[in-house]
Amino acid sequence: MAEATPTYSYAVWSNPIKARTCSHNSTPLAIPLVVPRGGSAAGAAMTCAFEHGVRSYELPVGIFEIGEQLLVPANTSIVGASSPNEMGNPTRSPDWSAQTLFLATRGVTLFNASYCRAAEMVHTRVGFVLSSFCTVRNVGYQGIDTIRPADNGWLCGGGAFETKGCAATDCSGSSINNGGSDGVGSEHVTIDNVRVNDYYYPADRARIGAAIAGNYECSGGGLRGAGAAAAAAAASGGGCCFCQPNRVRSTQTAVWVPDTRDAAGTRHLVVRRLVSRSSQADGINLHGRVRDALVEDCYAENTGDDVFVLWGGLREPENVTWNRCVAVAPGVARPNWYGNCIATGGAGSVTFANITCRAPTLAHPIPAPGYGALRMDTSCAWFHTSFNSSYPPWNSVVVQGWRFEDLDGAPYTAASGVMDQPVAGKMAWTRGGRNRTGPAAPFYFPEGNDAGVNVDVRPG
Repeated sequence: MAEATPTYSYAVWSNPIKARTCSHNSTPLAIPLVVPRGGSAAGAAMTCAFEHGVRSYELPVGIFEIGEQLLVPANTSIVGASSPNEMGNPTRSPDWSAQTLFLATRGVTLFNASYCRAAEMVHTRVGFVLSSFCTVRNVGYQGIDTIRPADNGWLCGGGAFETKGCAATDCSGSSINNGGSDGVGSEHVTIDNVRVNDYYYPADRARIGAAIAGNYECSGGGLRGAGAAAAAAAASGGGCCFCQPNRVRSTQTAVWVPDTRDAAGTRHLVVRRLVSRSSQADGINLHGRVRDALVEDCYAENTGDDVFVLWGGLREPENVTWNRCVAVAPGVARPNWYGNCIATGGAGSVTFANITCRAPTLAHPIPAPGYGALRMDTSCAWFHTSFNSSYPPWNSVVVQGWRFEDLDGAPYTAASGVMDQPVAGKMAWTRGGRNRTGPAAPFYFPEGNDAGVNVDVRPG
């Protein structure tokens, strides 16, 4: 941003939201933002109007610091100054001096950080936890995590935007919830026209996928080195498996829906027109009992894992739709290791419609026993039967229309690929239908067993 752009401390803008300071009618209340660091001495104001049961906070142009995980009260709308996205050209950065940007002041930099099972989450993570009937629109968000910590290997969060739920990967063995919440699933949450991890992207772009000497001791098939030995290896510059930071300032994910403590789970979620330029883990991951969710017109690239994920586990999510989304360069933040454009790990009913996947074939992938010797950029989609996954007898995974291309836009075809399991330099394709007699599409089952997953391949 330009030097004249004001910077507001976390307490200045977040305290009124936490306290639900607002007008009690449709006439907005002006909430002074005190003296910003930079910009005019007078600062600006955010406004809030209470209408139809919702407190709508409108934030001006500026940098809004955030240094903890903020639990946004129910029935709250947070709206920035203008749209940061041009969806016809999603990689074009906005003029940040005309935007509302939330900028993290703290991030994960150590492989051995206690992250999934820390004593509390408010001061462990940084980002928003959205309660029921919450909306975030027309804002940017920039995280400063530079590594995926060891105990987040089975993803437990770290999203710029999360819904309420458990802090650990599942709700067993830990009573801690994200953001100090009650862990009960959120309903009717909308995330619209937000831009994640683009503010530092121009400065960090050259680091994405760059080799880090000694960071590839991964021959054992899994991440190694949690504990003092890994810390020493990281400090000395070698002998570990991705235990050194890549120095790409990001969040762990753009959007994370956690497992929840209640049976109802997360309901009526809409993520629309989101752009994510990089992430240490997934792009968007919907986990646990998710129902009636739509992810539409989103663009995510440069992940450290999969890009678009439905990870139902044992909780059988239903009526989840991904439509007109674009995934680019999955897994590149941990090069040659892990990630595809689309993944499931347990599902009841889900549709992936009109998805564009742009991924390279790898010259030197890191081998992985049990994954056909490969686990990154192996197809457009992989449907896992591990990760505590359940696909009930009535399950439906619809793949309807796709564009599957290399990073230069050249299409992959079934004729140029290989059926059922990937090989080096070839993308995997599989026939749809319960008996695998339907049309071929760019997906496969990495564990080698479809476990009754019904993939219905349909034309676009």
